[in-house]
Amino acid sequence: MNFTKYKNKRVSHAGYSFASKGEASLYDYLKFREMAGEIKNIQTQDHVYLTRARILYIPDFKIFEVGLNDYTWSEFKGFETDTWKIKRRLWQFYGPGLLRVYKKNSRGVFLHEEIVPKLKTGDMEHGEIQND
Repeated sequence: MNFTKYKNKRVSHAGYSFASKGEASLYDYLKFREMAGEIKNIQTQDHVYLTRARILYIPDFKIFEVGLNDYTWSEFKGFETDTWKIKRRLWQFYGPGLLRVYKKNSRGVFLHEEIVPKLKTGDMEHGEIQND
């Protein structure tokens, strides 16, 4: 088997290629929520630019939350890299909306944390502050 340096193995599942089994499990969880009518429009690998410097972050999923009547983003984390720690902090200030971070244990995928940006989404377009 070919593993990456973080011991994850790419997985083909439901017509998509996921970076890990955990990410594929998160997709299954989101599909379950979609069937229940809680969410719709699951998109994979959305491109979000954080800050005026246009720092690219690609969360695993972008979904429309029916109850919130807004888009949220979802990310699976098996291992937290230094790069992830920086992008988490950037999302806290410049993210376009709620980011839910999931992890996996022996019972399955679970919500680890929710990151709510400090700036209003009306002040931003895809995570980038607009110039006046």
